Amino acid sequence: MENQPRSAPPVPTPAKSGGIFIKLKGLPLNVKLLTIAGYLAVFGLLFCLLALEITEETDFVQYTVNGDKRELSLAALAFSSFAFILGWTYLITGAAAAGVRIFLPVLGLLALQLFLVATNAGLLPLFLETAFYFFVLVIYALTYRTRFWRSLPLLHFIPWLIAIFVFFFLSAGKANSDADTAMAMSTNFALLLLLSLAFWAILGLDIVNLGIGIGKGLTKLARRLLPSPVLTAATAFILLIHPAVIAIIFWLTRDGFWLLDYLLSLPLLGLAIALGLTRRWSVQASATLMALSLASPAIIFGLSLAFAGYDFTEWILELTGIFPPLLLFVSLTVYNLMSIGVRFTSVDGRILPRTARVLLYFGMLILVLTFMLFMLDERDALTKEPIQDIQSLLNNLLALGALGLGLPYLIWLVWKRRENLIGAETDFTAPPRWAWLERFPPRLWLPLSLVTACLGCCLLTGTLYWLISLGGA
Repeated sequence: MENQPRSAPPVPTPAKSGGIFIKLKGLPLNVKLLTIAGYLAVFGLLFCLLALEITEETDFVQYTVNGDKRELSLAALAFSSFAFILGWTYLITGAAAAGVRIFLPVLGLLALQLFLVATNAGLLPLFLETAFYFFVLVIYALTYRTRFWRSLPLLHFIPWLIAIFVFFFLSAGKANSDADTAMAMSTNFALLLLLSLAFWAILGLDIVNLGIGIGKGLTKLARRLLPSPVLTAATAFILLIHPAVIAIIFWLTRDGFWLLDYLLSLPLLGLAIALGLTRRWSVQASATLMALSLASPAIIFGLSLAFAGYDFTEWILELTGIFPPLLLFVSLTVYNLMSIGVRFTSVDGRILPRTARVLLYFGMLILVLTFMLFMLDERDALTKEPIQDIQSLLNNLLALGALGLGLPYLIWLVWKRRENLIGAETDFTAPPRWAWLERFPPRLWLPLSLVTACLGCCLLTGTLYWLISLGGA
């Protein structure tokens, strides 16, 4: 008998993705229930964040971190404790569904986190936790090949939730004071932050992707509406007027981020002139320059929001009195995390199935939100001011991702993945919708855009000069 060829291992297949919410189609019923519960937990945590910011708390717990006296409201300590338990329950359930190579490291990290909580609680919690982990390892070693862990996560989600809840509150109940629990939580979150430093840097690329999405959308709209000569004229107008508009925005906002946009707009203008002089101008080149010129202000604005608390963003927030700068920073971070989560959970694979991905995603998202909630409410015990050290670190990591990685990423898109910047050429086979513009002579549009752009630049320059003189007076 001839040997039958071996079947190839299953290849990860993407599910339909989009937006910021996970598609429930194709998920087992028990995973759908956990997904809905995960979103309820996320929105509940966001509500707690807002409630803690707009209400006055009178009961605080004081503790010491690296010699610095800090304080935290008891409400924030309670919310973060329950969310910490829920986040780890999702994470360990997803790790168990993923397999041995994911489960063992996550279980080890969970043990470390709970041991930190039990440090000041005596020997009983430590002994019980050690026995529990030994029991779990034995059971998992005997059953990890069964379908129970991957197909029925809800059945082991509940025991994980009960066990983590019992160990956490057994440790907290036997601690000397709430201050010991708060200090242990602060240490836990510091450890999680260290483990996720690279992730925060990569998260900065999502700010770039958000700007690229805006630039791509507007450019695709222009390509569908405008004939080729009009598109070229529109690109020339945008490239010429861009530096003047940014100069006005910079003077009004005094936000240094806009200088980066100004410095980027000049090379784009120079590149357009070079392409025109060397007769290498094309519809694709015009669309690329338009997309980059429209994307850069959106990227800079996203950076300014991520660094909320600086310059004009702080002024807007204080004027509205609705969203504190740090809360806006949290909201932007959560939006980016949810966008990443949809992409992460849209793939099904043999090593990391979609069921495990969904649960791991919610575990990470809830823990990040819990960390944000704790950080948002943590104050200096003497000055009563929010602790800025961690936010500054996250800001620097976001800057590293958005600025340090963003420019090479844009160059790579232009060179290798231009369709991700301007759309696929197959999307523009139909005639432009505003074909009536072709009735005018094609040579009319470029001079008209140049003259209009020059007049606009002169007007904006005069306005800027007036603003400067007004400010000097």
